Amino acid sequence: MGRWPHIRRYLRVDETGWVEHDMHCWHVAAKRLGLPCAKVAAACEEWADFFEWRLAQRAEELAGDRLTRHLVAEWTAEMAYCSRRCAAFARGEDPGEPVPLRVRRPDLYAEGQAVVDEIMAGVDARRGPAGAATA
Repeated sequence: MGRWPHIRRYLRVDETGWVEHDMHCWHVAAKRLGLPCAKVAAACEEWADFFEWRLAQRAEELAGDRLTRHLVAEWTAEMAYCSRRCAAFARGEDPGEPVPLRVRRPDLYAEGQAVVDEIMAGVDARRGPAGAATA
């Protein structure tokens, strides 16, 4: 937990060693307390790092499930990106227009398209000819 001093109190380790987060409460507290911009920026950078770290911790667990692995990787990429944009805002920087995932992470976008294609092929196979459902 020492890795993330600004968000440490919003992280909890459960009995299995899994690290839970309460980013929502951090956000509410940061707003309510009127934290200085430098602290908010540092905390947002820590949130980005935390989410990426947590994805890395799940690599083995997610290895056998392509769909879940993709969904978790995409969620993580979005959370890290948003957190870093918030850090830039807090520092008084202009992060520019949001960049869509398909541009930022074409690898994740392509994997998402491949997952959808795979799912749709399975749906089409179950429907049979002319879209009729098969038993």
